[in-house]
Amino acid sequence: RRKFPKTKARLEIGRMNYLQFIKQDLQNSVTPKDLIRKTYLTYPAAALLGYENQQYEILKEISKNFEIPISSIQIAGSAKIGYSLHKDRDFNQGQSDLDIAIIDQNLFVKYMEKIFSETRAYSNRSSFPLNRDGVSRADEFISYLSRGIFNAKAMPSGETRKQWNKFFGMLSKKHSNIFKHINAVIYLSEEFFEVKQLSALKIYRDREGI
Repeated sequence: RRKFPKTKARLEIGRMNYLQFIKQDLQNSVTPKDLIRKTYLTYPAAALLGYENQQYEILKEISKNFEIPISSIQIAGSAKIGYSLHKDRDFNQGQSDLDIAIIDQNLFVKYMEKIFSETRAYSNRSSFPLNRDGVSRADEFISYLSRGIFNAKAMPSGETRKQWNKFFGMLSKKHSNIFKHINAVIYLSEEFFEVKQLSALKIYRDREGI
């Protein structure tokens, strides 16, 4: 009977392998786009090795809540490779977040229309959250939309944000044994998702001097 390493060890193995693969691909002149597509759209999530059934439950609940195909839901961030390329830190079980990427054109448009309506075509900016400098995040939210990204963290207060936070708060509580919080971003297409990950890869390349 085959024995598998414990979950923590499997995460360590996954993290080391993925970073090794990324470095090898960069050194072998694999295009950044192919590297991102392979890593983030085909590799299993390192943080969920040993938790495959729980991963399915998370994706199933998101699929049901938003009425989208389960295949349009991807895992991103440090949970994917066990390490954050952008923040230069490892995934830590129970302390790190699970970043979900929902790649669905119809859902993107649906939520864009909801906010467009609630803010009266963005003319009412009083409900948008403030950044650290006390400035409205309305322009930031709109800028993300122009790049094919519905950034829920910059979403204005209102019924849409209330229901969003309620669902992901419930989901986070249910799976707190692995993740501190479960967050999601909606992408208009795979192309926009890949471009977003490319920015983190560039930061990693510059830091590592590759």
